[in-house]
Amino acid sequence: MIRLIVIDLDGTLLDNEKKISAENEDAIRLALDMGVAVSISTGRSYVSGHEYVEQLGIDVPVSYQNGALVTFGHGDKIEIISKSLLEASRARLIYSRAMDKSLNILVFYDFFRLPDISTVGPSDSPYREYYRHNKYRMIFEDDPQARISDEGIPEIALEGKENIIKELLFESNSHLDNVTVVKNDSVEGHAFYEFFGPGVGKENGLEHILDHLNLDWSSVAYIGDNFNDLEVLKKAELPVVMANGPDEVKRHAALVTKRDNNNGGVSEAIDSILKIRGEK
Repeated sequence: MIRLIVIDLDGTLLDNEKKISAENEDAIRLALDMGVAVSISTGRSYVSGHEYVEQLGIDVPVSYQNGALVTFGHGDKIEIISKSLLEASRARLIYSRAMDKSLNILVFYDFFRLPDISTVGPSDSPYREYYRHNKYRMIFEDDPQARISDEGIPEIALEGKENIIKELLFESNSHLDNVTVVKNDSVEGHAFYEFFGPGVGKENGLEHILDHLNLDWSSVAYIGDNFNDLEVLKKAELPVVMANGPDEVKRHAALVTKRDNNNGGVSEAIDSILKIRGEK
């Protein structure tokens, strides 16, 4: 029996203008009214994702930054359920090798305060929209590496030609123990890879949510759209992928929506989930 619906944000719950449609919000509230818990699992950091959690009034733990941070509560009453930092030495090594390969580097240096990203400047790449939407949380400066504190940081992200990033991973493999590498997205031969501390991943973040709710994976319906959702999709009882997701991700779905993230795909997914529960 599905007792928890977990939803990704970008490309799933959010449309391309980064808004939650009234149709999707109504569907979530219907699920809540029927006694189904709803949570969010996102690659976004707390500072760029919590506004949506507040908007929906989510009252269970939420997983941010691909599971690097799991929190519970709202406003000033935030409880940290789990947190993982990327070690400073690993972060500096990744930064140095990425510089050598002329990759675009984003240093995420704070979980809870804005700005939280340091980078040299906006990239004129297939990810230019990412830079546009996130400009409010970025510092453009000559030496982002200086933001890597000795206690560690939430993550480093690399963006550029995917073959070059894979080359870096191959060459650095022996130095990446205690580092979690997550492929977030790829487009036009470019890719966005994220480097976190140990034990990070949307599946690990969701484990903390399940523990808090005293549930297991057989209770979970997960709605996502991209590569960083794959491990959760493989474990969830009811994995749902949006129509706009890549084919490699859709292969792991029990259900693929007919509508995309701009046209109420989450509403369609929740409607199907509730029908499977026998409540519609």
